[in-house]
This record gives sequence, structure tokens and C-alpha cells, in this order.
Amino acid sequence: MIPKMLRILSALLLVAGGYGLAQVTVPDTPAGHTLQAWLDAFNSGDRARIETYVKTVDQSQSVDGMISFRNQTGGFELLSIESSDPLHIRFRVKEKGGPTTALGNLLVKDGQPPTVGTFGLRALPPGAVVENVTMDAAERKKVIDGVDSDLKEYYVEPAKAQQMADALKMHENKGDYDAISDGDRTGMRLRRD
Repeated sequence: MIPKMLRILSALLLVAGGYGLAQVTVPDTPAGHTLQAWLDAFNSGDRARIETYVKTVDQSQSVDGMISFRNQTGGFELLSIESSDPLHIRFRVKEKGGPTTALGNLLVKDGQPPTVGTFGLRALPPGAVVENVTMDAAERKKVIDGVDSDLKEYYVEPAKAQQMADALKMHENKGDYDAISDGDRTGMRLRRD
């Protein structure tokens, strides 16, 4: 009886341990390669490795800023790939040094190596459910018109607000947003423009 119980317990521990060791596969795309390069450099905590990453992949980053953030989080464990296109990847990570999970978005410019166009991490509240939002032309127009209205109503410098609103309208009229259906990518592009 006891040997049978030990075998069952051992089998359960092996199965449970296997779930904990499951690794997320990063897509074999320019965005996936860039995500893996960031994770490798960031998690290493090695100044030289982070400097190389910043110089070759994401010059908008600060080496000291990345090291400081790495020291705060202990690095990140990749939990899942939420969505993936060749030049865009949405992913979820968890701090190695704490309970915080975050949703990341990475948009890359194609090249050798691919370089970061936009990168962002947002901490998620416990139990948060993340939904991928797709936008059609009518919804995208509502968002752009809403940003235009909010800029004009709430932005501190009216002249600057008008410049930003004009820039968004110019991009909209040129069709720069027409091919973007992903809500996060739309938001990233609007912030950039």
C-alpha cells in the first residue's frame, strides 16, 4: 500500500514539476528575435551585454535605466505570447523578484538586426483580464476624433495641442493608420505621431 502511494505521489510531483518547467516559445520573427534579445540582455544584468543591446537594437533605452529597472524587478520570466506578427509582438512577463506581472508591446523596424520602433511594459493589476482590441475604420476614426477633442479641451498649451491634433489629422488623411487594426498598435502610433 505505501509503495503504491509513493509511486502515485512521485508521479504527481513529476507532472506538477513539468508544468513549472514549461517554456514559452518565442516566435521566429523579427519581433520575436528582438524580444529574446531584450530578455537575454535585461535578465543578464551584465552592463556590457546591456550596452551592446542598447547600441545595436534600442538606442532609445538608457543603459543605467535598464540596469536600475533590472535591479528593481530581478529580471523577467516570459509567461506568454499574447499575439504575434512579424514586426509586432504582445507578451506577458512576471518579475523574478516579485509578484508583479506586466503586458509588453514591442514593435520593430525590419533590418539586420531588427531595431525597436516602440517598446512598452504596463504593470497589470492582480486578476486583470487582457483583451486584444481590434479596430475597424469607423472605430479608429472615433478614437482619433476623441484624441483631437481631448487635446484641444485639456492640454495645457493650446497652441501645442493644435499642432498635435493637426499632425494626427495629417497622418489620418494620408492613410497612415488605415492598415492598423490592432488597438495597442493604433495607440502606440498615435502617441508617436
